[in-house]
Amino acid sequence: MRYFLGVDIGGTSTRLMLMDSSQTFHGYRKVATQSWAGLSDPLSGLQQVISDYLQQAGKAEQVARVMLGLPGILSRDRQTVLSLPFIPALDDQPVARLLSERLGLPVVMDKDVNHLMWWDLTRLAQLPDVAVGVYLGTGLGNSLWLNKDFYHGAHGAAGELGHIPLAGNPALCPCGKIGCVETLTSGNWLAGWKRQHAAETAFERLFTDFGEHPDLVEFVDRLGRTIATEMNILDPQYLVLGGGVLSMAGFPLSRLERQIRSHLRGPQPANGLTIVLSGVTDETGCRGACLAAERDFNLYEPQGSGIAMPLRRKA
Repeated sequence: MRYFLGVDIGGTSTRLMLMDSSQTFHGYRKVATQSWAGLSDPLSGLQQVISDYLQQAGKAEQVARVMLGLPGILSRDRQTVLSLPFIPALDDQPVARLLSERLGLPVVMDKDVNHLMWWDLTRLAQLPDVAVGVYLGTGLGNSLWLNKDFYHGAHGAAGELGHIPLAGNPALCPCGKIGCVETLTSGNWLAGWKRQHAAETAFERLFTDFGEHPDLVEFVDRLGRTIATEMNILDPQYLVLGGGVLSMAGFPLSRLERQIRSHLRGPQPANGLTIVLSGVTDETGCRGACLAAERDFNLYEPQGSGIAMPLRRKA
């Protein structure tokens, strides 16, 4: 049986999971990212994490693809890391090729948010032509699905919605620019607000206890205006909303949707946009990466006659 390995790399945790050719998932594991990223040679550290996982699973010889999900900027061909702020040692490195050589396995990679989006897209009754995903967690993740494929842009950096400039915003963004909307519209901003205004409140209760505070109301409205801007540019069939912030108890999803729709150009995309909520869980990044690995294999690996196998989708 053929297997696909999904590796979801986040700033805090690295998650691994296998999927077999019947799209059954196996062996979810989570390790601290700093356990390998903090080494002098993080690529060797990542190789060891993957090798140990496959050795324990006993499936190394059957793995057809390893798919990495990374929260950074990748080259258009998805071979080179251009910018990964929490592991700068990997910047400008052909990570996919180097890791493939070290593991002796085909390795591909993409932005982690595209794996979340791929999981959500495969939950729909059929794949849309155009869809956008916005996943609000520590940062503002954005995935673009245009003409039935992920859009990466001319240089690989498309979908950086969190880095559009916001007028009157003097904050310095970790990307090095001033005024990025993500500095005021992200889990990081919420954490800072909590430290200043609600230090004794558990983070997950912010909207339950302070949802009517003007700062948090404006946080939601600002997010809605930002999303509506992209909707008016791209005119998608679907908008997928997800991420840890939006799944917090008491988060005003209805207000967010009203704010988005109040700024949509009519008659379209106002009348044609369908908004759905993501099914994101702790395992979704891995699951989406596994499905993306299988998709890559089916698209680019000839099967026998040289004709790629059709993409399998499972509800």
